[in-house]
Amino acid sequence: MKRPLKEQTLAFAGALQAGELVRQIATGGQCSQQSARNSINSLFVKDPESTEAVFGGLSGIRLGLTMTNEMATRASDDSRQAMAYASGLLRLSMLVRKDEDRQDSMARSLALVEPAWDNAEDPLDPSIVAQLADIYKSEISTLPLRIQVHGDPTYLKQDEKVSLIRALLLAGVRAGFLWFQLGGRPWRLLFQRGKMFRIAAELAG
Repeated sequence: MKRPLKEQTLAFAGALQAGELVRQIATGGQCSQQSARNSINSLFVKDPESTEAVFGGLSGIRLGLTMTNEMATRASDDSRQAMAYASGLLRLSMLVRKDEDRQDSMARSLALVEPAWDNAEDPLDPSIVAQLADIYKSEISTLPLRIQVHGDPTYLKQDEKVSLIRALLLAGVRAGFLWFQLGGRPWRLLFQRGKMFRIAAELAG
């Protein structure tokens, strides 16, 4: 297994995990809580020892790896929707990657949230999620590309669910940014997709 592609697969799975969590909330009003915690926590990981450490280990990215594997074996409407969100997150990440001022602004904003996150009993605490949602709204929603979330209007009109969706999208942008840092490129999704799927299947166990 080539290490660089393995690491790119992990980062891609992070974006896909965020996309799947957003899909779950938008369509069903709930999502995998532990996976959401791992995705939110990844926003505050600094100088990780490895790519998987960004997500708290392989268990923290298992949903994303499972979804990546599913895309290769039995792609459903749900997994295709999650993939559509992940693709959008990668495009947003590319825009952020080209804008150092925006990167600096996001880093400062996250640093302001970090003390509250560090002291919170649960990273999904509504106040933490709301602050992260505000960062997404001010730093990412102002980009020329926007992700359109589709689902049940009943859930998409609830402020707490909208905030969680935005916070998870922010985590997805972070994963996408990491993907680019590790050498991920759009063409790799076309020409190395098969290898990525096999790596994801192996890592998902």
